[in-house]
Amino acid sequence: MKKSEQFYHASNKLSHYDKESERLMLTAMNFEDIVSEKFSLPEIVFLLRRTFKERLTHKQVLDENTMRPHTDPSSGFCMIASYLIYSLTGADKVWEMRGTNLHWWLYHKQSNTIFDITHTQFSAQDIKKIYKLGRPVAELNTDDTFNEILKIRAHKLARRAGIE
Repeated sequence: MKKSEQFYHASNKLSHYDKESERLMLTAMNFEDIVSEKFSLPEIVFLLRRTFKERLTHKQVLDENTMRPHTDPSSGFCMIASYLIYSLTGADKVWEMRGTNLHWWLYHKQSNTIFDITHTQFSAQDIKKIYKLGRPVAELNTDDTFNEILKIRAHKLARRAGIE
């Protein structure tokens, strides 16, 4: 692929990512029971999705020296971002964290809907399959060390996004 074709392909992916970010913010406006001290859910979505595009975020939060080539900017952030939103916006009063060994997302209890800030890393067909396999995160095999690392990384992500 020529450099000009690579740029065109990359800009199309980024355009799709940005459109999905806008759609996620609109979806976030529908959750009326979300209470956060500093930011609304749409604002949190905006700040996180913007931060996923920064190389420094990948380095500081995921300990990756470079962004994953040819992947969606949100790739690798599903557990961390879902946990961060969960903890900032009502925790188990509002959400159930769901997942598989591959991907995590939030399930809004009042509206019985999925809210997945990092779904764009998968095709529409693949994400539907993943959701069908999902179960409450409490049923997944996580230990205290994993949970502690998750909290530390969520704290780093919040700092990078300016949410903290």
